[in-house]
Amino acid sequence: MHIGYGLALVSVWVGLVVWSDGERYWWRTGWDADRKRVIYARHPAVEPARAARRIAFRYADLCANQPLSTVIAEPSR
Repeated sequence: MHIGYGLALVSVWVGLVVWSDGERYWWRTGWDADRKRVIYARHPAVEPARAARRIAFRYADLCANQPLSTVIAEPSR
C-alpha cells in the first residue's frame, strides 16, 4: 500500500502490475503507437473474482508471448 497515493499494487509478472484504489483495479494491456500512450484495462473492485479472471488471462498471454530469461529457463541442477 502506498500511503501517499492510497494505492495498492501487485507485480504479477514482467509487464503486469495490477493497481487498486479500493474502487477499481487496473493494469496495462498494451501500447497505442499512434498516440504514444499506454492502454489500460479496468475492472470494478466489487467484482474481485471477475477481475482476477481477466488478470489471469492477461498473465497467460504475457507468459505465452514473452520468452523466459536464461536464468529462469535453465533446469535446476
